[in-house]
Amino acid sequence: MRLTLLWGAVSLVVLLGLQLLALAVLNAQLTGELDRDLALEARQYQQSVAGARNLADLQQRATAFLAQDPEAGTGLAAAYVIRFVDGMLVTNTQDLGLRDTIASAHQSPGQPVTVHDDRRGDFRVAVIPIEQNGRRLGDFRIALPLAGAESTVRNLVTPMLVANALLIGLGGILAYTVIGGGLAPVRAITATAAGISEGDLSRRIGYQGPRDEVGRLAETFDAMLARLQSGFEQRQAFYSLASHELRTPLTIVRGHLEVLRRQDQPSPQEVRETLDIALEELARITADVNDMLLLGRMLLGQPGEMEEIDAGSVLRDVHRRARGLAVRDWQLEIAGPAPVRADAEQLSRALFNLVTNAVRHTHEGARVRLACITSAEWAQLKVVDSGDGIPQVDLAHIFAPWHRVSARDGSVGGLGLMIVREVARAHGGDVEVHSQEGAGTTFTIWLPLELDAPRRQALQRSGSGTGALRELPVH
Repeated sequence: MRLTLLWGAVSLVVLLGLQLLALAVLNAQLTGELDRDLALEARQYQQSVAGARNLADLQQRATAFLAQDPEAGTGLAAAYVIRFVDGMLVTNTQDLGLRDTIASAHQSPGQPVTVHDDRRGDFRVAVIPIEQNGRRLGDFRIALPLAGAESTVRNLVTPMLVANALLIGLGGILAYTVIGGGLAPVRAITATAAGISEGDLSRRIGYQGPRDEVGRLAETFDAMLARLQSGFEQRQAFYSLASHELRTPLTIVRGHLEVLRRQDQPSPQEVRETLDIALEELARITADVNDMLLLGRMLLGQPGEMEEIDAGSVLRDVHRRARGLAVRDWQLEIAGPAPVRADAEQLSRALFNLVTNAVRHTHEGARVRLACITSAEWAQLKVVDSGDGIPQVDLAHIFAPWHRVSARDGSVGGLGLMIVREVARAHGGDVEVHSQEGAGTTFTIWLPLELDAPRRQALQRSGSGTGALRELPVH
């Protein structure tokens, strides 16, 4: 409605401006026609009095000229006032007021002027001096009423006002319809947003119109709703899985404690076994809670305190700790310095999660290789195992929380791999996995190198920077 009223106001101003301009042009044209009539009448007078021998002859010819038109000086006909220096007045009008009005016109030879008579309205008056042999004998004044021109202009005002009202009214209806149709997606966005506040994230605007600003707004809003819905669904699924994963060890602990309580005199061995089981499950709960807290910080964009560190040194420390996890053929490969900007604790946590995953899915004595290499502007931290590999159907979901791998023992993974991915992304990188069933799995964390110009040149000279620049996928 506001846009329609604004359109109506602007349109009215434009229409009035154009019409006032048109009336002004029309009035100027009508006045110009009167001026041409005045010039014609003046020439006719000059032709009538031409050749006068003296003042008396001139006065006689002027009187004869006025007598030729008995209706002159009445209605819309011309009125003449000829005043000679001897005081003689020759005129074709007996209206004394009109005579005075004509006489009041300022003398402007060749330039008609407009004067106003209180009783008969406006007149266009031309003043022509009467001279003979360089001697002024009087002046000749001719007046034509402007009533006809003014009436023509005035008669156009009412139709124009009516036309304005019709144009503004019909245009307003059309503008309201067009603007309403154009803003329909905005109303749909409002209604959809109201539905969202009620918890319905599946609603969409479904705009099918042109891809203008409003259309792009509607498409962007639908895309935002899709992301919100996906995020809420993932959050709900995460909460459901988290509650299930936390409830399971608590149930186990409670069950064993209930069994122990029902015994009047449990043996020391039964008490010790129950306590061991409770401590194991509590440690599992603690680990899951710590994982969820870390993951929450990652998802909120709080990667921790960033500083320049050597990714190879972090990997070397992880390798030292990993050797105590299980009996494996541990191998370490560090090509050279790999300066990155990262939180050392979180990067170590992500690498240790990969190592733990490799231990879980390999047998005693199996090879597990940890490697740090540089390529162009990236550092690659690899954890390679020779285990059973991951089925292709599970690779797309391997970083989902508590994902159950289909072809294995049916156990449920935790948050370890999801934390690896979020830590990598929080540090400006990513993680990728390559696996082949029966041949093992390779996880690679890509991190951008923290290089100044001298170190970049040294890296290129060393040959470790010959690889192509890696473009990470956009998430």
